[in-house]
Amino acid sequence: MPAVLLKCLLLCLLVSCFCISYAAGTDTVESEKHYSKQELITDVNTLTAYLSEVHPDMYHNVSPKDYERLKRKTIAALRDGMTLQEAWLQLGPLLGVLNEGHSYLDFPAAAVAQIKAAPGAIFPITLQSFDGKYFVAGADVSVEGQLLPGDLIASINHIPAPQLVDKLSAHQGGLQSWRALDVCREMIGYLYVYQVRSPFHIVYLRDGIQHETTVNGLSFETYRARRKEKAGNIPVASPRPNQAFRFLDTANAYLELNTLTQSPDSFRLFLDSVFTRLQQQPVRKLIVDIRKNGGGNSELGEILLGYLTGKPFRIAGGVKWKVSQTYKDVLKARQEGNSDQEDGFYFNQKNGTVITMGTDTPKAPGAQPLRFTGKVVVLIGTHTFSSANMLANAIGDYHLATLMGQPTGEPANDYGEIIQLELPNTKLGFTTATKQFIRANGDARSTLPVMPDITVADDPATPGDEVLEAAMQLK
Repeated sequence: MPAVLLKCLLLCLLVSCFCISYAAGTDTVESEKHYSKQELITDVNTLTAYLSEVHPDMYHNVSPKDYERLKRKTIAALRDGMTLQEAWLQLGPLLGVLNEGHSYLDFPAAAVAQIKAAPGAIFPITLQSFDGKYFVAGADVSVEGQLLPGDLIASINHIPAPQLVDKLSAHQGGLQSWRALDVCREMIGYLYVYQVRSPFHIVYLRDGIQHETTVNGLSFETYRARRKEKAGNIPVASPRPNQAFRFLDTANAYLELNTLTQSPDSFRLFLDSVFTRLQQQPVRKLIVDIRKNGGGNSELGEILLGYLTGKPFRIAGGVKWKVSQTYKDVLKARQEGNSDQEDGFYFNQKNGTVITMGTDTPKAPGAQPLRFTGKVVVLIGTHTFSSANMLANAIGDYHLATLMGQPTGEPANDYGEIIQLELPNTKLGFTTATKQFIRANGDARSTLPVMPDITVADDPATPGDEVLEAAMQLK
């Protein structure tokens, strides 16, 4: 098999959110529940009341007047007898309009069983990414089998790809790159609930030449069987590690960090082992890869920087934390009475106020005998999110290392410290933020993501990792 196909199929056939999350769904479809208009209005009012109570700045992207107009429009669209999916479509934009990646309405779990049971419901082409204009095709497991990995999909059912991203991510805020990533991962479910159904008419480009084809949707069992058949004898990709280290050659070492969710103590132990090896086997350059890092605890980013630099820095230019009884209750339940010092301070604040924290001037990290003194290159991309985004921002704002790759998946001024809540009638879950983080240099007006010093894109139509290769060649 050509290397290009191997790369694409490993990415798109064997690492599929759909097969993991959807296969876990129930195999039978329960009688679909319907809701009265008053029940749905109650959920709308509950949702907006929660957002007003817990979010540090719910009007940063939309004015109160425009938000109230959207709320009235949403209520006007409600009717007696709506299903959960119909309710989700109407309520989702009340979170999406906040336009930050931590606020979204959970996909309705009941839809999974319906997708599995409905004949021809599944869109049979996996998507690798969205480049701003086209979806990059992964594996075509349709009966027709017309598309190849790397083909550029311009439209589905006459809806241009950029419009599809906007349409299918109405419930999800954030930069287009982040919303597009979510759409690519969950295309099957989103097409179904947004009524973009089989047969699927696809316009695509191959080698710059436009083609058209129509593919039929598959049942879940057929889709699963054809994916297995398509995968053939390709070796199963190993699960991506949370963290890994290796020497690439005599000049380059590679540290891969895909999460910041470990405990600080275990993270320090891991870094001690890494940087001890680097002292025992010195290299000219250390490449730190956080392209797939969705975040976690920003303290771990500060710990890492202590091993990389002696320059002054701060991980954020300030934090605004909304005080609410709802989040106090969540913290109490989560900690079972064992609150740390910061949370103890939070419990003593008046509900409805916004605490301003973390405005200290940049400080140099403490002495670190294992600190690396060679060149450091940090790889970033659209999957770099939350606390990993804060880490990348601190590196960029204080010039602590060379950033290489693509812009990150959210603005440097963004939100976090999430809270997960549930609506009383539909039981739809939703997530939103309680903290606002100001970028490290204190510029609260910036709306940009963290930008790389050197822009390099990985080409899905090649077998290699162009970003990593460029980092290795960097002098």
